[in-house]
Amino acid sequence: MLALLLIGPAACRDEPTARRTHCTWVLGTMGPLSGDYASIGQPIFQGIELAVDQANDTGRLPCDIELVAEDSQGDPNQAPALARGLVENGRLVAVIGPYFSGETLATGRIFSRAGIAFVTPSATNSTIDDQGYNTFFRVIADDDIQGQVAARYIASLGAERIAIVHDNQDYSKGLADAVRAALGNRARGPFIIDPQETDYSAVVAQVEEVDPEIVFYGGYSPQAGPLLSQLREAEVDALFVSDDGTKAAGFGELAGRFADGAQVTCPCADPLQVPAAEEFVEAIRATYERPPGTFAADAYDATHLVFEALDDLPTGMAIEDVRSEVIQSLHQVEGYEGITKTYTFNEVGQVEIGAEGVWVYEWSDKIGDFAALGPASALINE
Repeated sequence: MLALLLIGPAACRDEPTARRTHCTWVLGTMGPLSGDYASIGQPIFQGIELAVDQANDTGRLPCDIELVAEDSQGDPNQAPALARGLVENGRLVAVIGPYFSGETLATGRIFSRAGIAFVTPSATNSTIDDQGYNTFFRVIADDDIQGQVAARYIASLGAERIAIVHDNQDYSKGLADAVRAALGNRARGPFIIDPQETDYSAVVAQVEEVDPEIVFYGGYSPQAGPLLSQLREAEVDALFVSDDGTKAAGFGELAGRFADGAQVTCPCADPLQVPAAEEFVEAIRATYERPPGTFAADAYDATHLVFEALDDLPTGMAIEDVRSEVIQSLHQVEGYEGITKTYTFNEVGQVEIGAEGVWVYEWSDKIGDFAALGPASALINE
């Protein structure tokens, strides 16, 4: 079990607050912090870490917070053992994550049965809502919403032939299926790649046969980049549109000279364009010497939702009662103003949000990253 233990800077403060006592609560998190998907997981982790460090630095909570991070590498086969390690921690109060849909489906029952709230800032598979995890919460739109919005956006571009490709993982398939269903007879496929392979020539040939105007890929950047490159080398010049799994800074290196102009949809607002996120953006830049990555702001908000639940709890409360209070508080969240949206959870823990929560981004070689084109709802011309 690979565990990364991070302790905020509270111990270094010159003047501890009057509220702070000698107690510690643990906040867990789980996602790909190394390996192929680290460029997706690290920005999420940074949003969580920043929130924890700020809380410890200001002394806003009754107890210090230790952040214990499990590096799943995004693998649902590794995730259950890591989840069990977290729930066995006698000071654990909640978990922010998991980051990916597959690992969330693989661990949800473990967290739920242990009575521990797990708040995902990025796992979008819509079937998670159907599993009966009574301690699950999600702070972004799910795949059903993103799929419908992505399909509306693609259709508004006037394309009549859209090739649907995915890698058959929980997240990828769920989103690609939602896009395909919403596009109806405009969709071709799905064409399925193996994420463990690097040669996609068979699927490229299938896509080439349908002569698409747009290729929609459901999946992650480690496969999206090479797929786009191989499509272009086969002279498939269709607009390449993908999803939040592809929205990572490493996409440009993977796609090489073909990256420019590729687009993605994401249930994540661009904090650079949200006035309420200005201080958050400045703090991320100062701490990590980069702008906030995908879902960093949502992860920051998710962490603060847990902190709101902890804010007024007595320091001597039994850990089981602390966990219960966190769950109860999250179920009662209504109208909480975060930095990217207003949060109200429905009965299954899904934040109430619609098409306005999905944005479109385009890769720009000039900045070496995806740049926001704006909310999809403002770009769709129906």
